[in-house]
Amino acid sequence: MAWTTRTLAEISARVRGAFRQYLPGTDSALANNFVTITGKVIAGLAHEFELRMAWLARQMFLSTATAVSWIEAHCYEVGIYRNQPTRASGNITGTGTASTTYPAGIRFYSGNVTYVTTAAATAAGDGTLVLAVRAEVKGSTGNRDSGGILALSDGGIYSDLSSTFTVDDDGLGGGADLEDKESLRARGLQRKQNPPGGGTLTDYERIVLAVSGVKAAWAYQMTGGTASVVVLFLFEGRDDYIPLASDVAVVQAAIDDSRLIRADDSVASAPVAYSVDIEIDGLENDTDDVRAAISTAISAMFIAKCKPGTDAEPFSLSRSWISEAISGVTGETRHELVTPAADILLSGGNFPVLGDVTYGA
Repeated sequence: MAWTTRTLAEISARVRGAFRQYLPGTDSALANNFVTITGKVIAGLAHEFELRMAWLARQMFLSTATAVSWIEAHCYEVGIYRNQPTRASGNITGTGTASTTYPAGIRFYSGNVTYVTTAAATAAGDGTLVLAVRAEVKGSTGNRDSGGILALSDGGIYSDLSSTFTVDDDGLGGGADLEDKESLRARGLQRKQNPPGGGTLTDYERIVLAVSGVKAAWAYQMTGGTASVVVLFLFEGRDDYIPLASDVAVVQAAIDDSRLIRADDSVASAPVAYSVDIEIDGLENDTDDVRAAISTAISAMFIAKCKPGTDAEPFSLSRSWISEAISGVTGETRHELVTPAADILLSGGNFPVLGDVTYGA
């Protein structure tokens, strides 16, 4: 039975009735009467007690808990721990003196984030130099897309190095912020609803979800054999949450560390972004704010309801979900969804991302 919190008025009425029942002759309705004042005090204390009990009742279950400490406690009991902030890492390319070895500890910067090389490296015969770097601060702010520029901080010490280095094709990835409580709750519920099975697909999803920065994960049986598993995942802080190769490397390392006996070929992979163009006609209350909210709502719906489709397990993106997301926007009163005209069938690892949104008459 759900906990029901009585209002202060309901409790007050109950207390006044109790005085009349158990102290015949008293009148708790008289102003400034001792019984009246006593009844108000008791009712106030009782109401605070019931509010506290209602709060505690919510904390008793992982699905309804509101306090981070309680969510952490629920998850701790099933071996799920809050993901901590992590540093971004990857490789950058520049030039130095041919055949010269440069030590670890060289610093670079991009914006307000500094990076330090983590290993010694030797320049090639043409001076090309590839350095492994790691952000000195934890968090998603250290992630950089491929082609980004890092400036040399230690130019006075290493004057023969190029003043700027370029992030390689894999990007600088793996940086993540402290996990929020809703992500932790979702992982705890996933663990409770899917107990460890010695190598089930949900076991692999749980391994990947435990990596800081991973937003969602889906494990699939590969067609190459019964011992082959691929895990597609999304990563926080990336465009449309599509991970870079550096993010994949971090997740793959986590899978390798926890590889389960039944699978000898379990791999992490980034979904393929499938752009979904939207055309809307007849939008009433057509304002910039409403349009922006519509784009946000559709993107959120993709994350909440969709998963990558594979050749073996295609996924159908319902056209009605898009229309529902639009209708749920505050300020939207009427619209006609023109495109897509039918459900979209996703395969080949495709995951939907919002494309162009156009508005007609």
